Amino acid sequence: MNESRAQTARTLLRKAEELRETLPFAPALITWVRIILLPPAAILLSTGSSMVLVFWFVFAASLSDYFDGWLARRLKKTSYAGKILDFIADKFFLGVMFLVLTRTGPIDPTVAAVIAFYHLLILLATAVISWSVSRAVVAIPTGERVVLIFSYMLVVVSAGRLAFPTKGIFDTLSGIGSILAVCSVFFGIISYLRLARRLLMRFR
Repeated sequence: MNESRAQTARTLLRKAEELRETLPFAPALITWVRIILLPPAAILLSTGSSMVLVFWFVFAASLSDYFDGWLARRLKKTSYAGKILDFIADKFFLGVMFLVLTRTGPIDPTVAAVIAFYHLLILLATAVISWSVSRAVVAIPTGERVVLIFSYMLVVVSAGRLAFPTKGIFDTLSGIGSILAVCSVFFGIISYLRLARRLLMRFR
C-alpha cells in the first residue's frame, strides 16, 4: 500500500514538473489575472456599480496582457501552451467586456458590437480549426496584435469614462480610440485572410 502511494506521488510530481515546463508558472499566473478579473468586472459594469473599481480591474487586466509576455521572454520560458492560454484569455476578456459595453453605453453600441464579434469569431474559428486537426492551433499575425492593442486601449478608456465622468480626456480618447479600434479590426481580418491564403498555397 505504501509503495503504491509512493508511486502515485512520484507520478503526480512528474506530471507537475512536465506541466511547469510546458506552461511556465509565473507568466501563466499573470495571464490568469484577465480570466479571474473578467466575471467581477463584467458584473459590476452591467449593474452600474463601483465604476472606479471596474476601471482598475480593466486597467490591471490590460497591463497583464503586456507583462505575461514580457516576463516569459525575460525568464526565457516562452511556450506554445502559454501562447494558447494568452490568446484565450485575451479573446474571452475583450469579447465579453465589449458585449457588456454595448449595454452600458460609454461607447457607441455598434462599435462595441463589431469589436466583440471580431474577438469571439476569431476565438470560435480557432477552436473549430483546432478541433478539426486534433491539435491546439493559435496563429497571431501582425494585424491581430494591432487589434489587441487598440481593443485594450478602448476598453480602458470606456471604463474610465464611466469611472471619472468629469475627466474630459477619456471622452477625447474614446472618440479616437473607437475609430482606431474599428480600423484595426479590418486590418486584423485582412491579416488572417492573408495567413489563410499562405497556408492554402502550401497544400497545393
